[in-house]
Amino acid sequence: MQMLRPLTIAYTPDSDDAFYYHGLETGRVRLPGHDPSFERKPISELNRAARQGVYDVTAISSVVYPQIAKQYAILSVGTSVGRGYGPVLVSKKGRTLDDLRGCRVGVPGIPTTGWFLLRALCPEAIPVEMVFDRIAGAVARGALEAGVMIHEELLFYPQLGLERVIDLGEDWCRRHGLPLPVGLNVIRRDLGASAMKIIAAAIQRSLAYGLAHWEETLAEVSPCGRGSAGQCTRQFVSMFANSDSMRMPADVRAALRVLFGQLADLGLSHRAPHIDIVEGLPFGHRRKSLKVA
Repeated sequence: MQMLRPLTIAYTPDSDDAFYYHGLETGRVRLPGHDPSFERKPISELNRAARQGVYDVTAISSVVYPQIAKQYAILSVGTSVGRGYGPVLVSKKGRTLDDLRGCRVGVPGIPTTGWFLLRALCPEAIPVEMVFDRIAGAVARGALEAGVMIHEELLFYPQLGLERVIDLGEDWCRRHGLPLPVGLNVIRRDLGASAMKIIAAAIQRSLAYGLAHWEETLAEVSPCGRGSAGQCTRQFVSMFANSDSMRMPADVRAALRVLFGQLADLGLSHRAPHIDIVEGLPFGHRRKSLKVA
């Protein structure tokens, strides 16, 4: 009997990440030679864990990658891409960016891509790190002057009576003429080149299963994020689980180079890292091992 190698996979407790991995996590897609286990944690915790090399495969904020590039490569599958949208800065009625100078603004982690975009546009704001799904409530209560929304919070915040100050992702895309790579999936280099490709291919097959069985998968991942009460899962998943997520397009790779260059220019990383993309194996390769159960 073949010995299976344990493989730890971590992703955020939100519906789009759950959608990527549903096929694998339910056994509908197989991963040859490995016994995967899954953990869900807020992106701020995953960013810290990545700097410590805790997980074999993990979601991270794109702005964290320069710090972990020696230990992790980027997976072509699982990138969260905003095409004209991304993290949104919200507040109560009537606030502008100028109004938020010197004010407390909730961010879903330091560093995160949302935090970075806020810092670039309003460096005088005082970032307050909070779990992502508690920020909107803190703003609505008046505990914070504003907050950066990510995940399903991008669509949920109007239900709390909050208004958009600026779509930080839309602004970045407009200024650079590129999509915004908000989050990445990364994989430990010490797994070896062959294993990394097999794992990447299995995750691609898992996402492909979800896209091919949209209604079924959507129903099963809907408890993640805001759940049925939020009434935004369907729209949100379609924003971040799509062809961009299946295999990173050329314009997203170009956007990563721009983003990493900005981090270096601002002194937030020592240098822009070389971008290694693990493409995975063609879907026809090892068909029996990767087939849907």
